[in-house]
Amino acid sequence: MANEHALTSWRNAQNPKVSQIELAEKLGVSRWMVNRIERGERNPSLKLAIRVQEITGGVVTAKDFAGREVQQ
Repeated sequence: MANEHALTSWRNAQNPKVSQIELAEKLGVSRWMVNRIERGERNPSLKLAIRVQEITGGVVTAKDFAGREVQQ
């Protein structure tokens, strides 16, 4: 998918794939939040963005969320 978010790409590249539920549990947020972040409807807090960076081993960085406008 051309406009796929870096977080979605990372989840799908894992073997086995990481579900939104699994990622949400690791992040301590709801699956709804992960879904909204991936769809560009929500931006994570800086703390959450840094946690994403840690979990993905730096593949998805806090910069991947910077400057993204939230779709309405």
